[in-house]
Amino acid sequence: MAVKVGTKRRYKTTPTIAEEPRLLNVAVVEEEEISPPAVSPRVRIAPERGGVAIWSQMLFNDSATHNLRLFLSRVFSLQEISVVEIDRRAGVGRVKYELTKDAPSIWRKLKQVLTQRTTVDLDDELRSEYGAAPLGVDRLYLDMPATLPIRIGRIGSYLSTWRLRNQTQDRVRLTHPILRNRKDVAYRLEEELTAILGVRSFRTNIMASSVMVRFNPRRINVYRLLRHLENAVPRLLDGLEGPPPSTRFFASSTLITTAFAAQFFVPALIPFTLAGVAIYGFPNVISAAKLLVRGKIGLPVLYTGTLTFTLLSGLPFSAAMMALLMQLWPRWAYQTLTKSQRRLFATHRQRPSWARLVHEEGLEFEVDIERLNVGDTIAVHEGEIVPVDGVIVGGLAAVDQEALTGRAGALDKAPGDRVYASTFVRAGRIVVRVSKIGIDTLAGYIGTQLPHGRIQRLPSAAEAEEVANRMVVPALAVSGLNLLLTGVVLPSQASLRPDYATGPRLSAQLGALYALSDALRRGILFRDPAEMDRLPATDIYVFDDSSALSRGRIEVGEVISAPDVPANTVLGYVASAFPAFQNERARALIERCVEDRAPLLEISGRARDAGLISYRDSSNRLVEVATPAYVAARGVEIPAAVEAAIATAPTAWAQRGGGAEREGIHHDDPTMRPLWVLVDGVILGAVTFHRKGEPEGTEVIATLRSRNPSASFIYISSHHQAEAEAIGHRLGISNCIGDLDPEGKARVVANLGRRTMWIGDGSSPDAIGCMAASTVSISVAGSQKVPLDAADVVLLLPSLRGLIPLRRIGRLHRGLLKEGYRSVFMLNLLCVAGAFLGGFDSLIVGLTSNFGTGYVYRSHLKRLNDLITSMESKMATDFATEAEEHDPHEGTSDVGAHEVEGHEDYSEVDLDAVVPFERPV
Repeated sequence: MAVKVGTKRRYKTTPTIAEEPRLLNVAVVEEEEISPPAVSPRVRIAPERGGVAIWSQMLFNDSATHNLRLFLSRVFSLQEISVVEIDRRAGVGRVKYELTKDAPSIWRKLKQVLTQRTTVDLDDELRSEYGAAPLGVDRLYLDMPATLPIRIGRIGSYLSTWRLRNQTQDRVRLTHPILRNRKDVAYRLEEELTAILGVRSFRTNIMASSVMVRFNPRRINVYRLLRHLENAVPRLLDGLEGPPPSTRFFASSTLITTAFAAQFFVPALIPFTLAGVAIYGFPNVISAAKLLVRGKIGLPVLYTGTLTFTLLSGLPFSAAMMALLMQLWPRWAYQTLTKSQRRLFATHRQRPSWARLVHEEGLEFEVDIERLNVGDTIAVHEGEIVPVDGVIVGGLAAVDQEALTGRAGALDKAPGDRVYASTFVRAGRIVVRVSKIGIDTLAGYIGTQLPHGRIQRLPSAAEAEEVANRMVVPALAVSGLNLLLTGVVLPSQASLRPDYATGPRLSAQLGALYALSDALRRGILFRDPAEMDRLPATDIYVFDDSSALSRGRIEVGEVISAPDVPANTVLGYVASAFPAFQNERARALIERCVEDRAPLLEISGRARDAGLISYRDSSNRLVEVATPAYVAARGVEIPAAVEAAIATAPTAWAQRGGGAEREGIHHDDPTMRPLWVLVDGVILGAVTFHRKGEPEGTEVIATLRSRNPSASFIYISSHHQAEAEAIGHRLGISNCIGDLDPEGKARVVANLGRRTMWIGDGSSPDAIGCMAASTVSISVAGSQKVPLDAADVVLLLPSLRGLIPLRRIGRLHRGLLKEGYRSVFMLNLLCVAGAFLGGFDSLIVGLTSNFGTGYVYRSHLKRLNDLITSMESKMATDFATEAEEHDPHEGTSDVGAHEVEGHEDYSEVDLDAVVPFERPV
């Protein structure tokens, strides 16, 4: 049917919308010359250029969106439809398609899909086989304010309210009406993008309602990004508190411009500028009056004094300059805090936006994380981040848990082992049954404990205010006394210009962020950042008996070998595979070699694979040191002689298993799993490990005592007094108190005063009283119990060794604060002296004082940038994410060991942690 130019079509309409049999009762009549379409009380339809307009209060104005979703599902079932635009205030929806001469055919199809009868429930019609509406209609957020237009477009195989403006291989520009002039929404969008794994950088523009995103196409593509952002729209409208308002900043910027012009070029503007300065400073006058009524003097009184001198002198530029600087520094500090946090906490906040859902038949389907449910089964491949907490039900992998524990290196994971979100699969493939998703995961919970923007309730910030307030009285006294005795205004005015508050405020915030981040990378989580300020003032260590003081160091247990192979040979083979003192188990091997006089070999060609360290000895034989999982997965035959030796060993059960089905395998402590030795593919023996060595607490307490000779150490225990004393004396603690119940322990801690650090299991209900009575409570329960832990500080590795860097972090934080005070006050006092002795005017004094603030800001910024560089260089996924053209193992000779050619890293690393894997075809 040809279309006549200038013709219109008439629709017969009825007021039936979204009733049981039909969504919309519409009939199309033959083409004819007609007047505009008739108006129905409830529905009106009219063709437009490239589309059709539908007026319906029930569809487009009703707050309930069920009918609207069904309407969209049916409309977009036609491939010709590209966009639907909805104006809720006008109650109209516009269905758009490409300009075509075959528009009547599209209208007929629209009529068919909108009027088709159905015998299924409407909810069932919206639901597909996998519980989601076709094209993702059920994921669209349609409850936006009525003042905002809604535009639903087809992007790929999904619908989205975001609009794709332009796209390249690794970047995309998107727009959305909720960004229009909304700084708070833009801030939440930036935080959301920061948490998406694969997003590298972004830039928002609230004037254009757009965001430019640069991403890693190996980690995420445009369609995954759009689906994630579509799910995030509710969080963007109502979520984190946005950035502070900019009203006073823009006011001070305008004021400095007019003050400069008035004072130096147009004197006639001075009265108006002085009036602006007075209006700008009037809130300080009100605050000063309130303080004086209460008999107090603080910073508002000082600011009122500077305002008074400005009005008397008739020179507004210096006052306007100081007003602008006092707005600029907090603004720069906030931006620094926000940007630094996004990079420093990326490992704990970034998570994949999608997962591979494993169907019953073994097929893998890509789904959004939001679609996963507890109990689902997903697959995680080599080089990917684990998106959930769960239990492995199939496969083997080397998993790097640095994000959760602060310890670099990989741990071997087999069926029955737990894996956690934000950990990295360095090698292998695993199938995981989901137990926790999103913020319910360990990484998600840790991420919620980390600050966004300004860090609240810092004692050092409150102290900065107190110190600045204490400087007000001397400054006013010096200024007033000089004016009374000499009558000279200039030194009196200039002596009030130094800024005693801004520098220490910045130092408190930026110093706290540095300490938080430095602690986190070392496996220490401050649940309450205020404890960083209290920690240096504590020197009484109170060890609860839940602190695992008696936990022994790792030692070599048994060396099992074939009858014709000396045990020292097997021990030497294993010890030679590890760089000397690389981790706790490597130290145990070296110490045992020294004790048994086992020779260390000259090796070459050392390489690391999943669950395996291989090298060549001096005779060019291939030596392999393997985990039980490797041996079990590869089906390596165990010689009868070695089998007989293992059968007689007390720990025979530990030698045989490679999976969860083997009774006795301790999945929570992979460092205790044994190591097999193979030479040219033949098993020669194995080495076991146990924790029967000297208690860890002995070395830790000795180190703490040597670094702080004035520190006190107390052991509180529920054991009998004699047993408590025996435990304590063995560890080097002379003050031991036994026979205590939880209430008794709390009383002891409270009686010790406010310089106490309680150390124990913060997840135990019995510890609540002790934690409340202590100044700082430190938990050694480990990362797995973080959601249940109530302590102020949590050592993410369940070991007392974390106390050593914790003390150093606290002392460094206090040192940075003192350095900031010294810099600011030295220059401020120099300014006051210059005002009286050197003739400094108020502008020179103000600029010199702010130079001190700038020095403090710059020094903290450099430390943060250095820390960011250091942390990003050690991120577990760096080589997989950035070196896109290289093999995942290229650049590291040992997965998890952070070792490259010609260099060995002797940090705490678990070397046996990787296991065999089958590369996917």
